Amino acid sequence: MSKTFLYGRKALALGIGLAATVAFTPQTASALDMFFAGPKALGMAGSRTASVDDTTAMYYNPAALGFFGMRDEAGNRLDCDNNDCGRKDWGGDLDANGGSRLHGEFGSYLDTLVDIEIDKFDDGVANASELGELVTMVGSLAGLGEPGNAMTVDLNAGIGARYGHFAFGSRAYAQATGRVIAIDAKNFGFNGVDLDAQLSDISIDDDGSIRYFTSEEQDTLSNSGLSDENIQKIDFLIRENGFDRDKADIIVTLLENASINSDGTESDITISDSNTTTVALDGFGLLEVPISYGYAINKHWSVGATVKYMQGRVYGTQILVFDDDSEDVLKEMDEDYEESANFGVDLGIMGRYKYVQFGLLGRNLNAPKFDGFTQTTTLSNGQTVSREVDDVKIDPQLRAGVALIPFPTLVIEADLDLTKNETTFDGYETQFASLGVEWDAFRVLALRAGAYKNLAEDDIDLVYTAGLGLNMWAARLDLAGAFTPETEEFDGDDLPQEIRVAAALSVDF
Repeated sequence: MSKTFLYGRKALALGIGLAATVAFTPQTASALDMFFAGPKALGMAGSRTASVDDTTAMYYNPAALGFFGMRDEAGNRLDCDNNDCGRKDWGGDLDANGGSRLHGEFGSYLDTLVDIEIDKFDDGVANASELGELVTMVGSLAGLGEPGNAMTVDLNAGIGARYGHFAFGSRAYAQATGRVIAIDAKNFGFNGVDLDAQLSDISIDDDGSIRYFTSEEQDTLSNSGLSDENIQKIDFLIRENGFDRDKADIIVTLLENASINSDGTESDITISDSNTTTVALDGFGLLEVPISYGYAINKHWSVGATVKYMQGRVYGTQILVFDDDSEDVLKEMDEDYEESANFGVDLGIMGRYKYVQFGLLGRNLNAPKFDGFTQTTTLSNGQTVSREVDDVKIDPQLRAGVALIPFPTLVIEADLDLTKNETTFDGYETQFASLGVEWDAFRVLALRAGAYKNLAEDDIDLVYTAGLGLNMWAARLDLAGAFTPETEEFDGDDLPQEIRVAAALSVDF
């Protein structure tokens, strides 16, 4: 007997779940997203280009290093040293950050499929409730394969030290996306079940009309063996579940094959051995070893540069989720990559006057590139699948910020990406506008809050951030989180469409 849908469902969840697993090792992309480096930045929604004051200046704006340790001739704080950078001589930071995005309706579709009790279909469709679940399952399968539905996870961690106007360290980035790129609706159906006869025995409170299916689609379903009355029932339930017309082609094909696929064996919903429903797993991992230097032209303006060695890994694979060897493919994925090295150049400028500061950063201005590869997999059915994984080119990124600092303990900053940034989700870009605030109460407890919005896409609304820092004389502990109020239900829980966490331990002298 062919594999049941229950097995396929688990394989699908396993394949998509790899997006969360692979983010903890270097991975595949089409370029590099804008990351949140450190909890101080995340707590302020990423607004640090004009006010950064620690080793993450290597990422946010190396020009800040030029102001470190700068005092007047008598050793006093300058009137334009708004955030008291003149007191800084040396320090170090260790941080880790992670987050995820649920794109489109990915979470709700996958949750629907996971929650369906497939055993109840062992004898076909017996009542109105099971008919409703069948329609929901078919519509969710169709929706899961839509281009805008995916899950992306990312991780970055860094360690840095600074002395005077220099800073050095290392930072690792990883981002991965899992998405269904093809739904095989043909190799799906019931074994040994007369679906039309079973539906005829089911009564539902429908409105007696057909408004979802076109006349051509009604003819297709009629030719597959479904009566007009049963097509009407399905049409009503599809509308009740709110499925859009853009899913109609796949829904019709799934229903058509559920009606005509019968080989006289055990009665159940089946997925054929030759089903080619495909999940793509893409990610990109990058290790940077930077050295930064800042030079103050005068007490108001500073410039800075970061030169970094970059080692990247490009990963990419496709798996047939109903293939016997899908789990083996996942386990062996870390063997399918291309590793190459390059270097990057960042330049920054920072200006400061009493109460206000400005920052402009150009990151990866030399557009470093990393090699792709050809990935070939032999499946259990003997089929060979090849995929060209493209080179990864990191396009230059520009970001600007302005900060209001009325007191050394209060910072209000707004930042804007001047360029769009590609991600591992093919065709999905980010361009963040952010606003953040930090109040370092009595220099003991720092409270941070903010919000950011991706201007390049409209699938995720405002993301809110918050964080705190505890100063313990020689050391500081910082924590931060971010979430969007919009949620998707998965496994009984409401998960934010975007969620992030970060932590760091620092010394600051």
